[in-house]
Amino acid sequence: MAYTPEQTAVLEAAVPVTYADAVAFATDFGKTPRSVISKVKQLGLAYVPKPVAPKRPQGVTKAELVAAIVTTLGTVDLVGLEKAPARALSNLAKALGAEVVVTV
Repeated sequence: MAYTPEQTAVLEAAVPVTYADAVAFATDFGKTPRSVISKVKQLGLAYVPKPVAPKRPQGVTKAELVAAIVTTLGTVDLVGLEKAPARALSNLAKALGAEVVVTV
């Protein structure tokens, strides 16, 4: 089913269209949110996507854990340690009493 000129006018008046807007328009128009988003992009209108959740929680990286362990132990060559599981590195850092410095 094609979009009517009235539906297109409603989308053009709602610029920028957010994901929540697309869901609301989809309900009103009897279409899917994907269809509405596609139409908005086809018309060249501004679309603001919903925020994407990070794949993993943001926290201490393995590189930062290894750096803390190296600092605690002194000048020890620990090449390859960053490939160890994060949980193991975290446990090792805690056992050594290493102070982890988070870089931003």
